Amino acid sequence: MKYPLRRKILYSIMAVIFVVLAGVSVGISVLIRDYYLVNKQQELQRNGYELAKVVNAYYDGEINQSQLNGFINSVDDFLDARVWVIDSSRNLLVMSDSRFEWNKGRRDTAVQDAVNTDPNMPNQRTQGFRRLISELDAVYAGNVLTKTLQHPFYGEDFLLVAVPFLKTDGTMGGAVVLNTPVRGINGVLWRIYFYIAIAGGLGLLLAYFIARRLTLGIVRPLQAMQETAGAMSRGDYNTRMVIHSGDELEELGRSLNTLAHDLGEFVKQTAQTEKLRRDFIANVSHELRTPVTVIRGYTEAFLDGTIRSNEMSDKYHTLMRDETVRLERLIHDLLDLSRLQAENTIFETEAIPLPAIADSVVMMLRQHAKRKNIEMTLNVASAIPDIEGNGDRLTQLLLILLDNALKYTAEGGKVTLTIFPSGDGVHLQVADTGAGIPEEDLPFIWERFYKVDKSHSRTEVGTGLGLAIAKEIMDRHGAKVSVASEKGKGTTFDISFPVLALS
Repeated sequence: MKYPLRRKILYSIMAVIFVVLAGVSVGISVLIRDYYLVNKQQELQRNGYELAKVVNAYYDGEINQSQLNGFINSVDDFLDARVWVIDSSRNLLVMSDSRFEWNKGRRDTAVQDAVNTDPNMPNQRTQGFRRLISELDAVYAGNVLTKTLQHPFYGEDFLLVAVPFLKTDGTMGGAVVLNTPVRGINGVLWRIYFYIAIAGGLGLLLAYFIARRLTLGIVRPLQAMQETAGAMSRGDYNTRMVIHSGDELEELGRSLNTLAHDLGEFVKQTAQTEKLRRDFIANVSHELRTPVTVIRGYTEAFLDGTIRSNEMSDKYHTLMRDETVRLERLIHDLLDLSRLQAENTIFETEAIPLPAIADSVVMMLRQHAKRKNIEMTLNVASAIPDIEGNGDRLTQLLLILLDNALKYTAEGGKVTLTIFPSGDGVHLQVADTGAGIPEEDLPFIWERFYKVDKSHSRTEVGTGLGLAIAKEIMDRHGAKVSVASEKGKGTTFDISFPVLALS
């Protein structure tokens, strides 16, 4: 049979508390009993020595037998202990007899005579007394005897303390034996046990409610975690738990929430990656299929004799060459992008003066701009610090951005390249007055093969990989980019490069 975790924890805690309380109760009772017995023994021992002084007064003749008996009987009730005085010959000299029902009516020395010689004395008691006398060897040797035993007369357990005493002349006078019933001690202990039981019961009751609340505080967060984990197993990564326990469970809950968030992001990213992969395959297929189809078609036309004139032959050869160049450029760009995305690709950097790179690129494209009647301007602020980068890749980056700007700017337009310092970076801006990019297309312009022209028009030469390569180059340089565009008014790319750190 399976039990809920909450019940297991509750039962375990209660079992531990019960065992601890039981152990503490037993330990306390033993300590109290030992403490009580030790104190009682010490008390009886002190009283025994005091009584020995009175017995010595009897031996010295200061009091008679009757007075000694009277004194011993009087201290019986006062000390709550039976008193026996045994002489050096181990005969009972005097004993307190106020508690002996069988002895009522006897006087003075009749009691001790009966114990010593009376044949009517019950045989069992006589044997018990004789056995007690035989155990007093240590006392007659000058030691104190302390023990618990079955009393020979009263038939119950007694605490016995026997102390030796010397007469005035220094000879052994005998022993004073004091004994008190253990039932009095047990009565005290039973009362203590009763109060301990009450306190323990109340403690268990309080512990139950505390443990119940504690288990709730443990199990409820675990249940919430179980629900969240179950939701994640079903593909729902939006479930979150709220735990305010202020302990490791709260930290675990936050970790599980973070895991759910990360898994959700991972699944989302995986889906996006899969979509990009499918789009990439589709785009590559599209880009490859067209030039291959054109080349194949024209080749078959030559082979089957469809094309006979030199004029048509030159025309189709030119088209085949253009498609071959387009195919070659596509393959080159794909390989270039793959190299940039590979983490183990060596990327050598050095201190680069960005204005010099920009001036060189502008010079390369100026003739192209003139052919389209586009004004190209380079504006460089003073005191531009060097950046850390790769000169070839930065040249490639500027060629991509400026070539796109020229491609999408109509005749009579303007392309401006501006470089200026800002804070701890160097900004490079490429602005044009071209057609602009629709706002809904801006988040996707960095994707491979993405074209604002959804028809994939072949009137403009391009593979759709330029901005994807540009983004990889910027990432490799630790640059940040923002794009602002307004349809029909132009586009501005703003790239911020970190300044070269001084060693």
